[in-house]
Amino acid sequence: MKRITTIASLIIVLNLFSQNNSSYNSFIQLDTAIKWAAECDKIINLTPKVQSHSLKKWYLDKLKNGVVSAYKINNNRDAVSSYQLSIPGIEKQEWLKGLSIEIPPYKNPKEWYFYDKTIPKENYERYKYRVGAFRFSADSCCGCDDADAFRAKQILNYKNGKFSIYNVFISPLCARQTGKTPIEWFPLCNVAYNDKADRKFSGLSKDVVLINTDDVDYEFSKEAASAFDSVLTIDRTDIGSLIYKHVLNGIIKPVEIENGKPIPAKNFLNWNMPADTIPSYNDNNEVTGYRAVQQVRSAKEFSCFRIRQDFYFDFKNEKLYSVIRSIIIILPVRFYDGTIRGYAPFCRIY
Repeated sequence: MKRITTIASLIIVLNLFSQNNSSYNSFIQLDTAIKWAAECDKIINLTPKVQSHSLKKWYLDKLKNGVVSAYKINNNRDAVSSYQLSIPGIEKQEWLKGLSIEIPPYKNPKEWYFYDKTIPKENYERYKYRVGAFRFSADSCCGCDDADAFRAKQILNYKNGKFSIYNVFISPLCARQTGKTPIEWFPLCNVAYNDKADRKFSGLSKDVVLINTDDVDYEFSKEAASAFDSVLTIDRTDIGSLIYKHVLNGIIKPVEIENGKPIPAKNFLNWNMPADTIPSYNDNNEVTGYRAVQQVRSAKEFSCFRIRQDFYFDFKNEKLYSVIRSIIIILPVRFYDGTIRGYAPFCRIY
């Protein structure tokens, strides 16, 4: 507690004020071309392709040696306030010294593992800590790690048959030792606020660079609602039914993930679905034969997505942009009683 109090006393907060363009999602109600929109809370991997582009290190250096413009969503959740933040006492945590970062490619949502780099790869004991995807710590003591993990506030739109992603802001995450597994993340502060009305990616330049490409999962099923993905559109349009409608009229084209083979629109609801053999009966309730009945899924099941994004950062204006590279529909996998036990990739759409 003494260490927390001592370091917390080094945090300087100055000049709290309200942004003029404070509502980050008001454009959704004004743009009639937006058929569906959602607000999403995600943990994204911004490990840089070029080490000098590390956003984690860039922001930690600014917090330690200067000030950062940080942002807070007000209680009414439609306004953003800005303040200046400095943390001159920030240092790497002792318990993480000698450990490196590993992110298994087969896990979604992503999990970060801290491992002892002196122990051979074949020895599982090299893994010392695992950070849960959405476990956030109340411990605000300052001390960071080398993981380029960020929490992102995103707005996901569906407009003119296409998805787009607008990053409101991001927060650098720092691992916290909690004495239990998995350990937790602490969001330092919200940075890189994007308040532009057009929210368009301007393209590469000397100030705008490609940071990383990451797969991010989104879940909008009404049956198993996510705590981190919520629909914003007033009429609460069901995105799965909307996608199916646009598959039927050719606006969206579904293809198989493995080979890119087109999936016929008329077969979209029963593609790769099993057929049940059921008996036929006469008027005396006697079995007269058997017939195959094709199972059909509900269009509402097309509500979960894995979206591959290129993340570009504008170092001059401090804004993060997402450029969508691919979208995979993920379908629920069910137990015999119909309850959901997990999700599996179904098809790619474009």
